Amino acid sequence: MKRPYYLFSSGRLKRQHNTLALEKTTGERIPDDAPGDEGLPSAAPDGPRTPFPVESVDSLFLFGEVDINSKLITFLGQQGIPAFFYDYYGNFTATIYPRESQLSGRLRVQQAQHYLSPKKRLVLARAFVEAALFNIERVIKYYQPRLSGEAQATVLATLAALVRDRSALPHTTDILTLMAVEGRIRDRYYQLWPHFLGPEVASRFPFDKRERRPPSNELNALISFGNSLCYNSVLRQIYRTALDPTVAFLHEPGDRRFSLSLDIAEIFKPLLVDRAIFRLLKTGEIGPKHFEKHLGGCYLSEAGRKIFVQHWDERLSQTVQHRTLDRKVSYERLIRLECYKLIRHLSDPAGETYQGLHMWW
Repeated sequence: MKRPYYLFSSGRLKRQHNTLALEKTTGERIPDDAPGDEGLPSAAPDGPRTPFPVESVDSLFLFGEVDINSKLITFLGQQGIPAFFYDYYGNFTATIYPRESQLSGRLRVQQAQHYLSPKKRLVLARAFVEAALFNIERVIKYYQPRLSGEAQATVLATLAALVRDRSALPHTTDILTLMAVEGRIRDRYYQLWPHFLGPEVASRFPFDKRERRPPSNELNALISFGNSLCYNSVLRQIYRTALDPTVAFLHEPGDRRFSLSLDIAEIFKPLLVDRAIFRLLKTGEIGPKHFEKHLGGCYLSEAGRKIFVQHWDERLSQTVQHRTLDRKVSYERLIRLECYKLIRHLSDPAGETYQGLHMWW
């Protein structure tokens, strides 16, 4: 069974006959923005060689300083393996995206037609926002009974505002209004996080608002890192279908970005990213020692990223009983099923209108 590989070691990734191998370095990695850095490898690949069978590789997440060449890129393309690169501080930087293998000119035309039609686009954009808000509501309702006093009153007020805004979504008439509603609810939702984490954890990780570039504190660093993993996990599943990842409906399609993964990720961030953060902080698996400050920003250290990625991989493999399929499916499979639902809507919008995933557990 194929699975994603997360490589934290530095070295040279190469094709070895008809499989893959990482020749590791033993020297210390130099930060990408270190003074005097000329873009050369921090150290030669003088360590052990670690082979792994290409048949088991679904995708590669490269967190170390890894050298590659055109032969390897060609081999990854032949095998349909996307590779995602992260810099020294854990920021997502680039993707090697293989040539599409699941091509459908008909679906691509239908996807473009839905984007170009304001009415059709708005239907899908509403569905993404509605599902995202529903799943945020589920997270809030999970923690609300565990609170009391002023904390519970604050949560109930936010919950009422969320329900009101979600009920009003059918009346929105443009994408900008939808984005504004979603952004407003997320801001209020983030303000509840100290209550969800509890006084002890919140005292060690103060948090009052979302700040991205750069992340200003530990919780912002966790959100940014988790969201990047979520975007790329969605992109992996889009690649296994005939959808065009550059044509989106909620987020504006632009140059050099896979906007559709941003659309679908909105649905899954409350389930995958937010719950992972709460779990890791409340259990103490990630603590203040797992962060480092740099140029006015806060980032997960390599040790922290390893902990988060391990938990992330385990979370994607968790299963839930699917109410329609009547069998257990993994969280990762739920993302693929979301892509299939979108394809059915694009192919026959009158027959099966798209509705984003609503958490039922």
